[in-house]
Amino acid sequence: MTQELEKLQKQFVGKGAVLLPFFEDDDISDILINGIRNLFIEKNGQLVQIDPLFVNKDSLAEIIERMIVPIGKRVDATQPYLDGRLVDGSRFHIILPPVAIDGPFISIRKKKKKQVICLEDFVSSEWVQFLKAETLRGANLLIAGGTGAGKTTLLSCLLGWVPPQERIAVVEETMEIQVNHAHVVHLEARAASPEGKGEVTLRDLVRNTLRMRPDRLILGECRGAEAFDMLHAMNTGHRGSLGTIHANSARDALRRMESLALMAGLSIPLRTVKEWIGSSVHGVIFVERRGSLRQISEIISVSGLEGDVYRVTPRFRI
Repeated sequence: MTQELEKLQKQFVGKGAVLLPFFEDDDISDILINGIRNLFIEKNGQLVQIDPLFVNKDSLAEIIERMIVPIGKRVDATQPYLDGRLVDGSRFHIILPPVAIDGPFISIRKKKKKQVICLEDFVSSEWVQFLKAETLRGANLLIAGGTGAGKTTLLSCLLGWVPPQERIAVVEETMEIQVNHAHVVHLEARAASPEGKGEVTLRDLVRNTLRMRPDRLILGECRGAEAFDMLHAMNTGHRGSLGTIHANSARDALRRMESLALMAGLSIPLRTVKEWIGSSVHGVIFVERRGSLRQISEIISVSGLEGDVYRVTPRFRI
């Protein structure tokens, strides 16, 4: 038995023990608990419904309690949703009634087992060499795609090529990126307490990393105003910065980056934001999931603006 499973056994004693078989099965990637009535798992890329395992909401409440106590967080009527990590590193999200009708709902994304995952799993060797060269030369890249498409895994693969003498600063909402590198500082955001104190946002962390002499800034996911600070970092000498973003295509990622940067609320003209993106984002990699297969389906290079339109060079598309 691995150390991770031993930790989970201690965390999920009692009623929570019903979840342990799902963690022991390496083919299962997600556990989705929809109240006491429905339970789904994602196995080999397919959602499968499981017979309900919980007698009543008290049993779910016990599991939630065991999930949040080790991380020192609370979830209740005043703050009915929460992101966190289990003791083995798996990510979870909890949302309670009345916001979650027929809840509580618990979504668990299992931590991936340590295994050799390389870019050849995403794209042919020809384009592996292209992406390796882009990473080594210090191109600023966005990795776009939908939920569960493999963005974080692909990002981790690219980071494996960063020269060992460079300092990497990784900023995430919930720690997920696995970096095989000698010099990494990893920062994780923190939600406010029920009293509204102690919040540490992604924007706070991005700003702090700029004072930590990073050679490369890695933003786990651009989802809000922190995109503005990321662009600022890219425009002030932090080449080789990488980030993931939810989008429907490579070009859509650039438009989404515009919207997120404008959320900073600094009354910056859209034209200025476009110019920053056009000059600082050198490329976008779009990855998507087809069944259990995760693959790169599009790569574009970006080189400024033509009028109000990004000057884009398609590199790869399937």
